[in-house]
Amino acid sequence: MELTIFGTAAAEGWPAPFCRCSACQEARRRGGPNLRSRSGALLDNDLKIDFSADTVGHMLRTGRDLADVRTLVFTHQHSDHIVPSELEWASGPFTNTPPAQPIVVFGNSQVMEMLHAQFPNPAHANLELRPALEALVPVTTPTGDTILPLPADHAPGAFVLRLTRANGKSLFYGHDSGLYPAATLTALSQQAPLDIAVFDCTYGGAKSSNKGHMGVDGVVQMAQALRDCGAATEKTKLIATHFSHNGGLMHEELVEAFLPHGIAVAYDGIVVRG
Repeated sequence: MELTIFGTAAAEGWPAPFCRCSACQEARRRGGPNLRSRSGALLDNDLKIDFSADTVGHMLRTGRDLADVRTLVFTHQHSDHIVPSELEWASGPFTNTPPAQPIVVFGNSQVMEMLHAQFPNPAHANLELRPALEALVPVTTPTGDTILPLPADHAPGAFVLRLTRANGKSLFYGHDSGLYPAATLTALSQQAPLDIAVFDCTYGGAKSSNKGHMGVDGVVQMAQALRDCGAATEKTKLIATHFSHNGGLMHEELVEAFLPHGIAVAYDGIVVRG
């Protein structure tokens, strides 16, 4: 199983376009992994998670394409995770090699309302819009994978996701969220241990309540919670992502902060194999 995390910033990106705070200026100066775009990931080559306005840029920077995507799943309705009009590129004349079958799309009720409003005739856009996801109710993708939507501490209806590939490999895509609700931890504890787990670290090194998003301390706490409930083992790859300039810590400082806890720090374009 191969997870590519294309974007690792919070909604405003980092450096933020209208900001000259010390963290944004330092990111501009250092460059490299400190330049972060909005969220999006690809599991192997066929399952896309979220579709922000930065997705075309992600493909340009990494030399990748989305021609093999069969499934698209959205975590929630915020604009750094979904821009419905961006899905127009899956149909002509924007592509000369459209998908052989419509891309199957999953999301919560808010996401699906947005998509139906944008695409009254989704088949014309090479999309198949499935019924809205419900918390703790698994669904099956066209390639035989299982999506288990789990409650998040974030926007109304937001989900974190347990994705299980047909070959049994599994990913926990754990952002956007603050400290995970008890129901989410319980559900994860009832499944086989994860191969990869991804956490929200929007608040970085800043003092926070870990509500809605997490900082370094919240990620460490939730990584330990996954270990304690058996959802993570020493073989599970733990990854922090979704960083904001308001969290203060640069990439190199985040790496140092997480190193004692066995948690890696994502950067745009990182590929994680599990």
